[in-house]
Amino acid sequence: MTYKTILVPLGGGDNDPVALKAALAVARDFDAHVVALFVALDPRDAVPMLGEGMSGAMVDEIMRAAEGESNSHRAVARRHFDDVVRDGGIALREVPGAEEAPSAAWREVVGRVEDVVPAEGRLADLIVFAHTTLDSDTQGYATMETALLGSGRPLLLVPRVLPATIGHTVAVAWNGKIEAARAVAAALPFLRGADRVHALTAETSVTDAAAGSRISQYLAWHGVNVELTILKPGSEPVGETVTKKAAELGADLLVMGGYGHSRMREMILGGVTRYVLNHAGLPVLMVH
Repeated sequence: MTYKTILVPLGGGDNDPVALKAALAVARDFDAHVVALFVALDPRDAVPMLGEGMSGAMVDEIMRAAEGESNSHRAVARRHFDDVVRDGGIALREVPGAEEAPSAAWREVVGRVEDVVPAEGRLADLIVFAHTTLDSDTQGYATMETALLGSGRPLLLVPRVLPATIGHTVAVAWNGKIEAARAVAAALPFLRGADRVHALTAETSVTDAAAGSRISQYLAWHGVNVELTILKPGSEPVGETVTKKAAELGADLLVMGGYGHSRMREMILGGVTRYVLNHAGLPVLMVH
């Protein structure tokens, strides 16, 4: 397994160049194809459930305003794409070429972002977002969360200040759960090529320290030499303990599962996942 297609959802905001630069950096390492996706709003989706008293003129005005805003975001996103690809010296290509080399393409789809991004993501090996928080960018955070829970693909979440490399020193947060297993499987291309790999297991009431030795043995069969660290979180949150240790070890990538539970009809992300999404200062590869 390797990464050959990388999806970068763009929204016309400040995070676009960050995510694009990270995606191109990974594309260079794996000779991958980067698809920049912009979801254009269908103006009809901007009209609320029609209630009494809303005239046809009001509906038209709402639709025109929504279309204008979407077009404005699209223009900014396209400029970001063109600038980053040009500055990175990456070839534009729509279909695979004869030579193995990184490439990029622009893709635009009309629809609801919460529907389009997970669907498009299922045809990518990796989806890249810049770190954001619910408070600072509600739409961006919601899109990222939707991709995490609905695409079935790994997400690479990168900080606004990108490290010099991504995936050369990897920390794996391992607790033996299904999500962690999926994350490790999805990260194998990074793990096989890394200079150093650290397994971090936080010993808690639900995770035994022995789980760390088992993941080390597993990865050894893939030719990955793992250094094991057992963490004892104490009173601080597990997510804080893990991210601090990863930074201390000089990791430029943290691999972890994305956890959540069902409440009524929606998914609620777990505490460790929320902490890492909101606070991690290094790239994180996450799978639900």
